[in-house]
Amino acid sequence: MSSRLAAPVKKFRELSLETMAPTTRSQAHRRSLQAAAAASSEPEDSNSESGSDPGSHQYSSSSGEEDDGDDSNDDEVPDVVTSPSKLSYRVDGLPLEARKLVRNTFKRPPKMSLRKGTLHGDFYAFEMTELVHRSIRIGSPNSVFSWPQCSCAGPNERSGGGGGRLCEHMIWLHDQLVNQTLYDHDPSSPLTMTPRGYPGEIGDPFRNISAFHLDVLADGLHCNAFSPNSRAGEDFEGPDDGDGSETSSEDSDDGESVEDLDELPNRRHIQEIHEMLSAVCSPSSSASLPTEDFRPDLLSGASVSRSKKRPVKRRDLEATVFRMLLANTEFFHYFLSKLRTTDPVRDPFRKLTLRVDHALRQLDAFASEGFSPSSAEGPCDVAWAARHITGVVSLIRAAIYNRDRPMRRAERSSAARALVHILAAVVDRNRDFVLPGFAAVASVPRRDRNLYLRLVGDRDEDFVIGVLAQLPDAAAPFVHSLEEVQDQLGVNGAPASYVEKFRSLVARLRRAGVLTTTSVGSKRQSEEPDRGSKRVK
Repeated sequence: MSSRLAAPVKKFRELSLETMAPTTRSQAHRRSLQAAAAASSEPEDSNSESGSDPGSHQYSSSSGEEDDGDDSNDDEVPDVVTSPSKLSYRVDGLPLEARKLVRNTFKRPPKMSLRKGTLHGDFYAFEMTELVHRSIRIGSPNSVFSWPQCSCAGPNERSGGGGGRLCEHMIWLHDQLVNQTLYDHDPSSPLTMTPRGYPGEIGDPFRNISAFHLDVLADGLHCNAFSPNSRAGEDFEGPDDGDGSETSSEDSDDGESVEDLDELPNRRHIQEIHEMLSAVCSPSSSASLPTEDFRPDLLSGASVSRSKKRPVKRRDLEATVFRMLLANTEFFHYFLSKLRTTDPVRDPFRKLTLRVDHALRQLDAFASEGFSPSSAEGPCDVAWAARHITGVVSLIRAAIYNRDRPMRRAERSSAARALVHILAAVVDRNRDFVLPGFAAVASVPRRDRNLYLRLVGDRDEDFVIGVLAQLPDAAAPFVHSLEEVQDQLGVNGAPASYVEKFRSLVARLRRAGVLTTTSVGSKRQSEEPDRGSKRVK
């Protein structure tokens, strides 16, 4: 019966009520079937090629939270429902509750994938994996979510003053958040877990996040950050990528809604995926090729915006994987976990450098554009940027000292590069950062408006150089950059003790660089006779 019904339903979906010819008896029959199917099924995926794939429904992205269907008429279950695989079923012979279950299952199918099938004697076993979305609300003390609440809890468990039910989702999320936001903590010292699933050392979770800022946190967690006043992906508007594939009206960029654009990933997430592909796809002969030189076309707005709508790009596997990494969070995290720890995208010191760069960009924007006083997050001012910068330096220090094994040469070099970059960026910002048009600049203490003065120029707190001195061999290649910083210190002014320690460090690095060059040259000379004798043989 399903084969007899499938053909008319498929054909009728290609018609429009506005353009239909006068109704015939057979067309009326088809219309009734289509009306029944439309009432019970979700819209077809915008990728026209997926409709003919019997297995395309395995990774359906529909969500109950996004469904706008009206379930108020639950008693009016149609006699025919259509599944995501485009098969039609008659359900008029089932009890009402069973009919509702079939209708709702096909309307909002579970996100499942079949892992394997096994024959055990006289029965078969199929193993499936189900992706279940959870959401956790973390609110201010005065909000309706004054304590963290998870969507896995029932309404009764979420209400009341008891703080809701603690679950594994909240414990896992808080651990991820604390790992990013907690500065100046000795990893060898245990934190104190509270009954609500987070350590007491962070204080109120909402205030902890708002002081850190969601966009900085999202970069560290490899996820997107959205707010009502921001548009993700706005820096990646570009021309059509001209993939040459067939387009339907559903795929047209002209029909893209505001909601589609708001789902675009943020800039750092897009760059991160680009770096992941570069690490895998760049030829070995161009290992030193800058990441930005690998397939810059992938960063175009068209390629990014089509990642969910049309992930497959014909005759371009790299672009296809790029779009799938943007569209599928699970695939992204799996791909990232399989990369080498030596790849730039997984380098922890490079990630910390990028965090400092993000904070400095926000500080620059604060001074030129201002900020919204209505935001729950505070301004990206000097105090906020300084907290992130000193926190990152403390994390690098902890990574150097608190280790189970000695640092590899590449790790030491990456840590030294990060420290030199941070120091140079701070010394370069010897100016006032205040709100545009702010008249009472003199009323703001200099340490609160000048980043350089706060971290270097006002008092000697051993900023960066105390940690850098522990990596003389790794820092030696950057001695020329440090000499430029030393010249700037003479212009900007700095405490005499800090300048003297800086000079001693630069002199020490010069000697380390000379010794390294000499030892390498001696090693090469000692090896040449051996290589020559081998050639004689």
